[in-house]
Amino acid sequence: MGRLKKILNKRLRKFYFQRRVYKNVNRERIARNQAKKIGKSEFFGESILENTPNLDEVKSLGYTKLGIVISAEKVEKLVSELNKLDCFDPYRLELNRFKVGEVSPLTQVANYKREDLVSIKEILEIANDPKILAFTQDFLQATPTISNINAWWSFGEKEAAEQAQFFHRDVDDYKFIKLFFYLTDVDMENGPHVYVESSANDDNYKKIRRFSDEEIESTYGKGKVKYFTGKKGEAFFVNTYGIHKGLLPEKGKRLILQVQYSINEVGIENYVPKSIKTDYSKYVNRLLIK
Repeated sequence: MGRLKKILNKRLRKFYFQRRVYKNVNRERIARNQAKKIGKSEFFGESILENTPNLDEVKSLGYTKLGIVISAEKVEKLVSELNKLDCFDPYRLELNRFKVGEVSPLTQVANYKREDLVSIKEILEIANDPKILAFTQDFLQATPTISNINAWWSFGEKEAAEQAQFFHRDVDDYKFIKLFFYLTDVDMENGPHVYVESSANDDNYKKIRRFSDEEIESTYGKGKVKYFTGKKGEAFFVNTYGIHKGLLPEKGKRLILQVQYSINEVGIENYVPKSIKTDYSKYVNRLLIK
């Protein structure tokens, strides 16, 4: 236990230190130096992507859309597998281990646990897709680490009160990128992901807090605020160091699958690797499986 505690404390110190590096130029410099030490890998095999994602779009806009990359049939299979798992309310931890059909009236967001998600073969396949790994490597300039896999439901007809439902920056690592998959249809009433175009490249609003719509629109203008609607099976890469939020659905419920790729592990996470036999890169999956 003593050794584990030292590892966690060291990870936490590194995590909170990087959150205090505010200037983009400094974050990029540190990320480049770390990437050189890690090096790069080659990835082979079949991919769910027909085309290579647009790296220039991510660098300039902060995101790139991939279109529908998972068929409706595969989406339904994934949802069926997820419905077998227990959920938890990340904002009310006493509401733990419930099925999505048994959600409390208090719950706005119901998450699945990462250690359960990595047990689903199809999710690991998506996270380790060779084109996806090659793209994240191009963005990070280093062999990527899968530092999180997450999936969650958001429920409509409630008032936004949770932190992620207000504009904010994710400050998880010096450099990281997230891949989102819609597993339900998402229109303007179903809680689209909202992103402030090109905000990952500036030094505005670097204090770690939540920002109002009025603050963001006064600085960037309404035209820079993009709403990501789409059909189930659609995917998009987002640099969520840029300013963003997830709208709460006005009606119905929304299901999202998210995979995060970074240079380092996320310091505040308590990783519990699962014993799973795979041929996937041990380094890429070092936090998830053993």
